[in-house]
Amino acid sequence: MFYDPHGTRPPGHGAELARYMDDTVIPLHQERGMTVVGSFTAAGDSFVWIRRFEDDADRARVLESVHSHPRCAAVAGTVSELVGRPESTVRLEPTPRSGLR
Repeated sequence: MFYDPHGTRPPGHGAELARYMDDTVIPLHQERGMTVVGSFTAAGDSFVWIRRFEDDADRARVLESVHSHPRCAAVAGTVSELVGRPESTVRLEPTPRSGLR
């Protein structure tokens, strides 16, 4: 997920989003079986987190578990407010020698 500093929210919400992700969103995802490899902030209020799945079936199972949890709707609403626009998701495939395989 990426936070776009040029979205509808004024600058400076990246740190607030990072705190919310670390304190609320990531723990919920981990409780439901997701592996979160890392989370990062970058210049311009950007926030990035890397999640790891064994395969597409594992991804579908874990995301269904997260999205069906009663807390998910409130969490998603708060994230959308902090981001100020729809999130961007990029799916990456690790190379054979990647340390994140």
